[in-house]
Amino acid sequence: LTIDVPIRSMIGIGAFKTAHPGWLMLSPLSSSGLGSRAQQDVVVKRPFHRPPSHTTGSSILKISCYALPDEHEKLLNECNLLYWAKSLLNFTYEYIDHCIDAALTPPSFPIPHVRFMEAGIALAFSRHLSNTQSTSEQASMADVEAGMFSAVYLLEERVTSGTTNDQTFTKFIHNKDYGPSLEEDEYGYDLAVFLSFTQHIQYEKTEGLAFISDYQGSIELLTDPQILTHWCVHFQLL
Repeated sequence: LTIDVPIRSMIGIGAFKTAHPGWLMLSPLSSSGLGSRAQQDVVVKRPFHRPPSHTTGSSILKISCYALPDEHEKLLNECNLLYWAKSLLNFTYEYIDHCIDAALTPPSFPIPHVRFMEAGIALAFSRHLSNTQSTSEQASMADVEAGMFSAVYLLEERVTSGTTNDQTFTKFIHNKDYGPSLEEDEYGYDLAVFLSFTQHIQYEKTEGLAFISDYQGSIELLTDPQILTHWCVHFQLL
């Protein structure tokens, strides 16, 4: 994994995470998803928090990294959230396909096809030799044994569709909301309406337990979802 770290190269900074360009090379290549292509472009994200010394409204943004165990836990939660969001969206499309198969005539309008990006966790380990006088084989073993967990990253696909019309990152539905965030004359409004429809399907079919919110990304690839759940879901998972 290669990361373009300098601030001038940063893709963006959100409310909770920074995003840097990166390139992933697995050997051997994965059969699908992240790492299935040589030198695959990825977005490398890390969570942050604002230290107590940061002044709201200041022109200088001060951020701090979390302690490594906390950072690891937060990114694992992010991946778990994405896993469930993918499942809910896939379920929604299966329900749509079922309804189309059962209908006498096909729908008179095109159905958008979107998906959530592929993502994964990358763990970095420090490398140093604890015994420089060892043989090469012994040194290699010592190196592995001495390696310490030093960093954790969230890797994601780049959000782009490759079309000339899709040049901006779009917020289709805000967090904690269930309706389009766009006006009728804005780019992506039709998709926002469709995504609002998926929320209603998810809510009804889970009997009010959960639905996806914070739909955002491109017209083909979505990222950073949230899932709104009934309070009882939390206690069932404890």
